[in-house]
Amino acid sequence: MKFLPLVFLSLNALLAPFALAQSATPRKFHPGQWIVMSRGADTQALMATAVQPGVVGIMKRYTWLSLEPTKGVYQFSTVASDLAWAAANGMRLIMMIEDKTFVVERPDPPYLDAYTPRNRAGGYTMARWAPTVVTRFNALVKALGARFDSNYNFEGIATQETSLSLDSQTLNAFGYTPEKYRDSYINILTAASVSLPTSRVFWFMNFLVGNQAYIGSIASAVAPIGVAMGGPDVWPDNPSLQSMAYPFYTQFYGKMPLFGQVESLCYSEPHMTGGYTTKYWTMPELFNFARVDMHVNYMFWVRVTQSSPSDAYTWANALPVMAANSSFSP
Repeated sequence: MKFLPLVFLSLNALLAPFALAQSATPRKFHPGQWIVMSRGADTQALMATAVQPGVVGIMKRYTWLSLEPTKGVYQFSTVASDLAWAAANGMRLIMMIEDKTFVVERPDPPYLDAYTPRNRAGGYTMARWAPTVVTRFNALVKALGARFDSNYNFEGIATQETSLSLDSQTLNAFGYTPEKYRDSYINILTAASVSLPTSRVFWFMNFLVGNQAYIGSIASAVAPIGVAMGGPDVWPDNPSLQSMAYPFYTQFYGKMPLFGQVESLCYSEPHMTGGYTTKYWTMPELFNFARVDMHVNYMFWVRVTQSSPSDAYTWANALPVMAANSSFSP
């Protein structure tokens, strides 16, 4: 029970310097079409394929381990190299910090192994609500901000989805409560906004175990400080997203920047209602749904090169949409 007031005290302390920073310098804001590089297919040679008409920049994933191999020792050479590439190619970079994996690969530095259990997806998820994890994440982002916030091509950082993929037994073993999780996000998003006074923080949300309404509580707390909210899956016919996640886009439209990400599965989602001439949701249809129903400012397309099943779409089918909509309004 001592965790909550400590978080609120730190939040109040963080907001004061942020207000000064925001009044002095506006945050970077380059909405439009972005390409998301897939893990294992994100070399700079492959990044070059994202330099396409209408594309603003790329999002690339970096595990926490790759950025902080040992406690307090930061390794940012890959980020610096990617930013140099972005500058040379007229692109911008959003870096997603991975603290969750979907394969047998640890995302965490070894000193945080005790806070990183296996998840149902086949990988690991760090206990984001643990005060130690919160403190160390804030330290990592502070170091990133000191190094890259002033870089013109650095748009900002992104967190991973709020969905944890942990079973109830594991959650209980690690002391999870929805209140701790809510407050940890308010803490890290606020701290990140302080550490990145001119860059953008992209908060990926979808589901919050135990109290979905806390998504709105987090958004209400961080909307005034420039955090962008959105999530994986531009998936119009998904009942869970329609009932639990998409309403927050409407609720916070006009109050904070919004984004949506077309994931691998979204390229092969069949229409579940009548009135369409195609089997799957087409790329123009997905874009229109994201723009009109989700009110997005940033449109993220995962770079999927192989159709699955064979008659589905890939990111190449989205390229004409990007070129025709290099700028758009929600």
